[in-house]
Amino acid sequence: MCGVVGIVSKEEVAPSIYEALTVIQHRGQDAAGIATLENGRLHSRKQIGLG
Repeated sequence: MCGVVGIVSKEEVAPSIYEALTVIQHRGQDAAGIATLENGRLHSRKQIGLG
């Protein structure tokens, strides 16, 4: 299983995405990632999960 979260906003969203990922973490614990776009630059972080 997997879970996907997306937020579109002009305000900072990384904390909200992180919170949403913790809520749906039971959907898939093999890996997790987060990506944000700021001023045309993509920031991402991926990591192996609890798997």
